[in-house]
Amino acid sequence: MEVARRSILKAAGALGLLALVPLERLQSLAATAPGPGAAGRFLTAHEMATLRAVCARFIPGPPEDPDPGALEAGVPEAIDLLLAAFTFDPPLIHAGGPFSNRAGARRDDFARFVPLDALAELGWRIRIEGSRGIKRREFAGPVVGLQEIYRDGLAHLDARANSLFRMNFTALPGPAQDLLLSDQTDGDTQTFVGAALSNSLDAMYGPPEYGGNRQLVGWRYTAWPGDSQPRGFSRSQVSNAGPNSARLGPAAIEAAQRFLPAFVGRPASREQFWLARAGFMRA
Repeated sequence: MEVARRSILKAAGALGLLALVPLERLQSLAATAPGPGAAGRFLTAHEMATLRAVCARFIPGPPEDPDPGALEAGVPEAIDLLLAAFTFDPPLIHAGGPFSNRAGARRDDFARFVPLDALAELGWRIRIEGSRGIKRREFAGPVVGLQEIYRDGLAHLDARANSLFRMNFTALPGPAQDLLLSDQTDGDTQTFVGAALSNSLDAMYGPPEYGGNRQLVGWRYTAWPGDSQPRGFSRSQVSNAGPNSARLGPAAIEAAQRFLPAFVGRPASREQFWLARAGFMRA
């Protein structure tokens, strides 16, 4: 399970994956990203600290795992940007296209976010902010948005930690945090973990224009070349296996096995079918 880090980093350098997104807007976002102890754009300082602790258990980094983890990739800050997407104009929802500047294009189109039409804005506001009792948002019934899922979920983790250990979640050692996060008997925690783990994976391994995958660390250690257009690949690269391979470290494998049950689907009644969660695995 050892990761061939030297060969991966060498290949990453050859592919030009160390280039940073140059656009002024993204540089500004990175420069103003909340540091330890600071409030986010949506979450409070305490909520950000709790979210950092959660993300560090989902995707561990040094010293627990030799590869970069969620904290090194800026995953908590990217999630906070998603929750605050509508404080930007245009909202940080859909990156533009067709190309970034990582594979021969002259500018990073990904960094120019696309304005939403009225229906897209309605749908995304329902998803992020929830229905909030607003009639036009409740055409299919009330919806709990990501903002409420995170706010309630982070508070619930603290309440559970204080109830069982008499301290906040952030003060607990890693194994105790894992115990709370992986408790399958706690439906409130699993609702939060399902959303937070999904968003963490998106931020860790998605395009950096959304605020995560800083300096492309999520692509580098997994030997993923990233978006390759317009340069593309040679015939040899398409036809032959690459010289490098990446393997997850033991800590990452353990974290995956521990938290993936949160992706199990959740049934719902016919009267409230929109509450169902498909999941990646069927119970």
